[in-house]
Amino acid sequence: MTSSRVKPTIRPRRIVARPRLIAAVDRSQARVRMLVASAGYGKTILAEQWAARDGMRVAWVRARRSSADVAVLARDLAAAAAELVPGCDRRLCERLGATTDPADEVTVLAEMLAEDLMDWPDDSWIVIDDYHHACASATAESFVETLVQCAPVRLLISTRQRPCWVSTRSILYGDVHEVGQSELAMREDEAEEVLAGARDGMSPGLLALAGGWPAVIGLASLTSSPVGDDVEMPDQLYDFFAEEVYRSLDPEVRTGLGILAVAPLLDRELAGVLLGADRAEAICAEALSLGILDERGGRLEFHPLAAAFLEELARRDARDTYVEGAESAALFYRTRRDWDAAFDVIEKFDLDGLELLVGDALDDMLNTARLATIASWVERATAKQIGAPILAIAQAEVDLRLGLHMKAQAEAMRAVACAENSPGSRFRALETAARAAHAGSREGQALSLYREASQGATDDRSERRAQWGQVMCAAALELDEAHVLLQRLELTACRSDTVELVRMAGKQLSLGFRFGFVRHLNSARDVVELVSAVSDPFARCSFRSSYSWALALGGYYQEALTQATALLEDASKFRVDVALSHAHAMLGYSLAGLRQYDSADTHLLSAADLARRFNDGFAIQNEYALRVRVLLQQGRSAEACAIEPPDVSHAVKGMEGEVLASRGLALACLGRLDDALSLGRQAIARTQGIEARVLWPAIQAVVALKSRDSQVVDRARELVDVAFETGGVDILINAYRSNHDLLPVLFNSGITRERAVFAVGRAGDETIAGESGPATAARLDPRESLSVREREVYLLVCAGLSNRDIAARLFIGESTVKAHVHHVFDKLGIRSRTALALNAAHDRLRQAAPNAASGSQPGSGE
Repeated sequence: MTSSRVKPTIRPRRIVARPRLIAAVDRSQARVRMLVASAGYGKTILAEQWAARDGMRVAWVRARRSSADVAVLARDLAAAAAELVPGCDRRLCERLGATTDPADEVTVLAEMLAEDLMDWPDDSWIVIDDYHHACASATAESFVETLVQCAPVRLLISTRQRPCWVSTRSILYGDVHEVGQSELAMREDEAEEVLAGARDGMSPGLLALAGGWPAVIGLASLTSSPVGDDVEMPDQLYDFFAEEVYRSLDPEVRTGLGILAVAPLLDRELAGVLLGADRAEAICAEALSLGILDERGGRLEFHPLAAAFLEELARRDARDTYVEGAESAALFYRTRRDWDAAFDVIEKFDLDGLELLVGDALDDMLNTARLATIASWVERATAKQIGAPILAIAQAEVDLRLGLHMKAQAEAMRAVACAENSPGSRFRALETAARAAHAGSREGQALSLYREASQGATDDRSERRAQWGQVMCAAALELDEAHVLLQRLELTACRSDTVELVRMAGKQLSLGFRFGFVRHLNSARDVVELVSAVSDPFARCSFRSSYSWALALGGYYQEALTQATALLEDASKFRVDVALSHAHAMLGYSLAGLRQYDSADTHLLSAADLARRFNDGFAIQNEYALRVRVLLQQGRSAEACAIEPPDVSHAVKGMEGEVLASRGLALACLGRLDDALSLGRQAIARTQGIEARVLWPAIQAVVALKSRDSQVVDRARELVDVAFETGGVDILINAYRSNHDLLPVLFNSGITRERAVFAVGRAGDETIAGESGPATAARLDPRESLSVREREVYLLVCAGLSNRDIAARLFIGESTVKAHVHHVFDKLGIRSRTALALNAAHDRLRQAAPNAASGSQPGSGE
């Protein structure tokens, strides 16, 4: 452009309808239809015209560079679908909020959304505009592919390149319909309608050179400037017309458009910030009339070719002016928390402040599972040799979620080393390193790091996070300080925070398991109704897992079954795969508690399969211990002993103890008494965990029973006492179900009788108990403890006979009668013959009353 050239005239843009293209889109019945062409072929305008017809129900996804991150694309697609199927996005968004790596779970995420779109309306469509941005990521493309395969959703896609999941075969067979560049190109009659006299008969050669490219023809319609002979390619032709249009603008408008073009995401508010309200209004109005800008959904959008043209001029002319505008736009985006737009501006104009952006955006990005975006930003910063602590922290957070625990800890410690003058960054780096160590089962290191983080916490919220971490690690190491820490957290808990209340109740239970007791079962019962209000599926599953196990340990099998069922529903609904094995294990164990052994076996097999599939060592060990005990309940001790124990060399203490002690109980039931005692001693030496703590006296009681040890009553009493004191009544139930001969020992001792009856009643085992004597309720009658001779004496005393009369009646000495009477008094807790007689008379009247009532009923036959 030179000042000697005549300034061209310019006229408003002219848009014409092209009904043949709408017909081309509708030519097929395919669920997926595509508009595929380079920039400037009117794909977006065509999609808008197609969607605007009567009877169409359409939701839009306008892809951006950030759509290459599957977490962004998944949310955008779910939100669009929810406009047509309300609520279909809830599960996906909750799952995304809890996932550690959406790229690793892309199939799961897509299947979840697909499941919620199975009732997709036949008249509804999602339009994905500028889909080519998603093509930059195989993961994002995989999400869309899985969604299309699994759900009846209908898509119209506009894109510059064909999706990788669309094959030539699928197009030939009609599964996908493509309207390509050749069809989207303008025909001669359409071009002439757009030009409409702007050029007095555009030469056939020029039209041929344009190749039907709508962008060139549209620009040509704005100016009548003659085309030079040196223009030989369509791109050159476009540049010529673009420059002619640009040259025709007022210099103030040119500069203003160049400044606006620096903004990757533009609206009128930002335009006002960059140019001032009045100037922005005038420039936008002119750009809209020329077709340089379009206004859609509250946004101002440059035509992509126009944006590229203006950006090139911005770099070439008055760069300082445009850089200033870019800096203002970046600040605006950061204030609005539009992190992607801020990054685009910083990257495009090589601005400072990338580390500040990462610091501002990191939590939002992590909370929305945007690991791919964080990783790309860190990579960009590394390439620019920016060495801020927040960048190492961001990389550590990504590595931690990808399961790279050692690398994450190393990155976080690198951030600690260079954050001495930044308390906030230093705390976060230490806390991240601690989480990485904990995830890698390096509990000692993790505890030390959490302590250091707590000392450097910058606010109460941060300190509380570090204290929760200390509780987890101290509990895993079975250190007493875990109790002190948890009590401190309890005192400062926010009672109006639903998530905090549920989390606290779950942690109280799990901490108790580690230290050999269940003392907060009622507290958990109080908050269970709040669980459905917790949006984080991992938090819900964690609580239900602990709560269902606490109930099963207590012998409350029906309640445990209810919670285990809810756990499986949550784990399946939100695809929390890590909880699936435990859910099936809890279902199996609860059903076994209810003596539904066939169903129990089915669920335990599912638990084992899932544990192996996900290589979950804890779940494998847990399923083994439970399966052994379920087999023992069925009297299948040989099968229980034949199962190969899992490796526990790297197990947490509590689980190691439970595995060893469960096998010890199986060996005791099989008669391998010395081996059983050896494993029991190993288990109780390893851990304070509740399972091993109750299994050890169970092993001792069974060994004493099998070896006819005179101390069997003492061993049975110890088992009952520990079971009820710890909340591990289930182990007592296991012991007598697998050894029915233990029940008479429990019932015949006044010390254990009452609690044994409670256990039998809780488990619904009256039938088993009946095989060894009177009904369980009758066993609580102290008269059941009388010997045969004592009962004879008791009845005669109640009848009013003297000791002499009783001696004569029973042919025994009077002194012997006197001794029996004293024994009766001791066992019944009664100290006089008169009281004994009155008590017996009262019992006779009580028994007679129901009989009299039933005998007076009409129709009784009396």
